[in-house]
Amino acid sequence: MKKRLETLVKVERLHKQMHDLAVWRLVGLERKRDRLIEEHREVLAAVEGGVLSYGAPAAIAMRRIRALEVEIVATSAECAAQSKRAFEQGARAKLADRALGVVDARYRDQMERKELAELIDASLRNPKSSPA
Repeated sequence: MKKRLETLVKVERLHKQMHDLAVWRLVGLERKRDRLIEEHREVLAAVEGGVLSYGAPAAIAMRRIRALEVEIVATSAECAAQSKRAFEQGARAKLADRALGVVDARYRDQMERKELAELIDASLRNPKSSPA
């Protein structure tokens, strides 16, 4: 039982770390997506403001806008997939935590029973120490 408890502690710790990593990756992707959206807004504002409205700069700006839109869509899809993975890892971590709690409670009960049995045996072997 003790070995099982130690194993579950390791498994639970691993699942928590994997969940934390998945959340960390998700946050990084969301930041990247937000930066891309902000850059997209800035380039659009520059084109609409007349700074990049004509000629070669306008063509370059439009290519950049299209590239940003493609990147935003790809990053958004990646965010959705990572969000799903983070949720799944969180569920696994929760299940591992619950399993650890159950085994820990069983192990404590087993140890308490063993200690009680040892106390009873000791008191039966040495009748002089009994209060009666």
